[in-house]
This record gives sequence, structure tokens and C-alpha cells, in this order.
Amino acid sequence: MSISNQVNIFLWSILGGMLISFAYDIFRVKRRIIKTNNIITHIEDLLYWSISAAIMFAIVYIGNDGEIRGYIFLGIIIGAVLYILLLSRIVIFILLKIINFLKKALKTLWNIFVYPFKIIFRFVSIPCIFFYKIVKRAFINTRRIARINMEKCKISKKAFRNRRKKI
Repeated sequence: MSISNQVNIFLWSILGGMLISFAYDIFRVKRRIIKTNNIITHIEDLLYWSISAAIMFAIVYIGNDGEIRGYIFLGIIIGAVLYILLLSRIVIFILLKIINFLKKALKTLWNIFVYPFKIIFRFVSIPCIFFYKIVKRAFINTRRIARINMEKCKISKKAFRNRRKKI
């Protein structure tokens, strides 16, 4: 294997280390935005390591016919460290800004979509509130009348008992 081929594989392994770190940053941003429980976090970690293994397998298999060399691991470490030191903060900042912008845009679109329904609800709610007040008054009056009738029944029942005792 020639030196130029080894340098090429080394540069690809640096790129692979950067890609693995970028994938980790995506998971970090996701965890900042969406809080999950431990089971989901473990599943995400398993997914991350599967993606990392697939990236490294592709680099080793395509670039070096599956031969594992020490400089490949060194390139992965160098790529990850370079990405973390130079690009990680910028990428996370940009991803968070993009996601916040999308959230605001979707919220605005949702408000535009829901606005006609709010207006319709306001027009429909006025008669409904009026009807509700009428029904409530009728129910309260019915309840009051029922109480009065129950009292009359109790008084009548006592009077009936007293008459029966006298007989």
C-alpha cells in the first residue's frame, strides 16, 4: 500500500471522526429540545453507536479493504477533537436557531390556520352562552320548586300520619 493511499485513508478517517462528532451534536440538540426518559435515551445512544460503527466500517472497508490500522483510529480521534474544538459550538448554535425559527414559523402558520375557527367559535358561543344561562335559570327554578314540593310532601305526610293516629 502506497503512502499516498495511506494518507488518503487517514484523511478519510479524520472526516469520519468529524461525522461521528456531528452525529453526536445532532443528538445533543435533540436532547436539549425534547426531554426524554432513560429508556429512550438508551435507545438513542444505541442508535448513535450504530451510526458511528456504520460510518467507521464504511471508511475502513472502502478505503482500506477492511484492514484496521492504527493511523485510522488516530485519524478518528483527531477528526473528533478538531470538530469539537472548531465547529461543535457553531453547529449547535446554528441548529438551535434553525429549530427555534421553524417552531416560530409553524406557530405563526398554526395561528393563521386557526384564526377563522376562533372567529366562528366566538359567533357561535354568544347564542350558546345565552341558551346556557336560560337553561341554568330554568334548572335552578325547577330545583327550587322541587324543594318546595318536597317540603309540602313532608308536611302532608306528617299531617296524614297525625290524622291516622287520631282515627
